[in-house]
Amino acid sequence: MLLFWQLLKERFRGTPWSLIVTVYLMISIGLFNLYSASGADVSPGRFNDQLHWVALGTLAMIFWGVIFDVRTIERLTLFSYLVVCALLLAVDISGQVAKGSQRWLAVGPVRIQPSELAKFVIILITARSFAYVKGVYEFTLLTLWRQIIVIGIPFLLVLGQPDLGTAGLVLLIGCFQIAFVRINWMSLAIVALTGLTASIVAWNFILYDYQKQRVLNFLNPMRDPKGAGYHSIQSMIAVGSGGVWGRGFQQGTQSQLSFLPERHTDFAFSVWAEEQGFVGCVVVFGLYLLLLLQVFQVAEKARDSFSALMALGVAGFFLFHFFINVAMVVGVFPVVGVPLSLISYGGSHMLTIMSCIGLLVAVERRRAMSST
Repeated sequence: MLLFWQLLKERFRGTPWSLIVTVYLMISIGLFNLYSASGADVSPGRFNDQLHWVALGTLAMIFWGVIFDVRTIERLTLFSYLVVCALLLAVDISGQVAKGSQRWLAVGPVRIQPSELAKFVIILITARSFAYVKGVYEFTLLTLWRQIIVIGIPFLLVLGQPDLGTAGLVLLIGCFQIAFVRINWMSLAIVALTGLTASIVAWNFILYDYQKQRVLNFLNPMRDPKGAGYHSIQSMIAVGSGGVWGRGFQQGTQSQLSFLPERHTDFAFSVWAEEQGFVGCVVVFGLYLLLLLQVFQVAEKARDSFSALMALGVAGFFLFHFFINVAMVVGVFPVVGVPLSLISYGGSHMLTIMSCIGLLVAVERRRAMSST
């Protein structure tokens, strides 16, 4: 038994416990909020499901962070990327349709959303793609061809479901990692011009009508207050009615009277703002700031470029989910179906989050091992 505990202690050596405490504090807030938002005291189905997903997510964190080391993760990156791309292709061919999008894949009794897993593998494959580029001082579009291809494939597969919000996050996370390498200014200008041109083309020939409606109603929610603008208006009412201290647990009128749609997922923060008020929002913002500082600290102390870029990808993951979701619920960004990580309900997203935390654990364990 003593030998077992020694082996276990050695295996967990270097684990960033302060980071993990922050993560589980935020998960606890999410569960508390979900209990209120979903009426778990009457129908505990979603709440119990989320508890199961948190448990599975913890196993995923241990899997990637403790059982595997950084070098093993790097070797598994290409395989993981190809598996997720195959799952995305399977979704596009025969996935289950929900709310107008073909995003789900049935694996036995469980439904998974491979587009969530795409966010995880894009972190890995982008970091790995730079590990094999040697002697390049300044990157151009020609020397970034690997990164453009590996980011572009899952981006297009997710976009075809169609899931514009998740596809955009896949692209943003990959670009966030690339932003930390030196890039030629002319290449940046070409990318900006191409992005502007692509936006014009997408608006006229690619975007679905409901996606255009989201943008138009973002600019003016009152143009269709009972239709496409309904989500945004109800969310802003919920956030604004919270005041300083909030209405109290299970006392929010927008959520408890079902005016607020998707209150357990995309608009979970709206429920929190209404019931816990400005003070509660400051607590969540403070925890997110602390989490991001801890993640950037892991990246700064990483022992190799693959580990550093991987940690930066995780930082981008949390950063974009936070800003887009909060901006969405307060009406300064279109409603694009982006959850608030660690707070919103969602099984595939929770597995992805905790797998990302596992990557940070692996990076910190590698640093601790190399320091001795």
